[in-house]
Amino acid sequence: MQLRTVPAREGLIWARTGFRRLIRQPWAALLMLLTYFVVSGLISSLPIIGLAFPLFVAQFGTIGFMQASRQIAQGRTVWPSVLLTGVRAGGSALRHMVVLAIVYTLAVLAVLGIGALIDGGAMLRLLILAEKPPADVIADGSLRAGALLASVVYIPVSLTFWLAPPLVVWHGMGPAKALFFSFMLCMRNLKAFVLYTLQWLVLFLTLPTLVLAGASLLGASETVAAAVSLPVALAIFLAYILSFQATYESLVEPPTPSGTA
Repeated sequence: MQLRTVPAREGLIWARTGFRRLIRQPWAALLMLLTYFVVSGLISSLPIIGLAFPLFVAQFGTIGFMQASRQIAQGRTVWPSVLLTGVRAGGSALRHMVVLAIVYTLAVLAVLGIGALIDGGAMLRLLILAEKPPADVIADGSLRAGALLASVVYIPVSLTFWLAPPLVVWHGMGPAKALFFSFMLCMRNLKAFVLYTLQWLVLFLTLPTLVLAGASLLGASETVAAAVSLPVALAIFLAYILSFQATYESLVEPPTPSGTA
């Protein structure tokens, strides 16, 4: 395995790769994402186990999305079953993925706990229990400040886990080693990741809003305008998740093809 350091401009290429792959199989990507949300939502509705399930399953979702992007690049049809890539890995890879999932869940809960120091746990209860934040917490800015603090603290967590799933499933690394290499690779290419993140933020914040404003100027009702802007936001999100694989392909030498490739 070869670990690479790339120019900052590579971050812009990663995002474009996500859009190119979305264009090749848009409906398959949409079906995959809807399946993920529906299954995750159903299990999340269960008592006790459902509370932390969205966090636990995130690492399995990541490797599933990356496998989908890889198959699109290879000209292979993507089906929702691609989301089971981490489970199908079996053996030690599956055990290591479970460890990653548990550690990620605990890490995110810790991040939310840090945010709770400011908002009194309002954001934690909102995300985990779907409880509406108290009006006073919203009014005095505590919820916003807590969210900002949690977002900043989450950055190193994101870098640590970004490449960990493929390193576990496709390269046979243990959880600790995969987390270490993921963090070091992301830090070595921090400028590229900054450009990559900024590009997605601009797209998410501007394109749906521009479409919404344009529809409104043409006389569309608020409902119609929102309905028109929703597919744009969804397309951006689909391109975003398909771009995960582009970061891996750029920074890590592809493994020898196997049954999971």
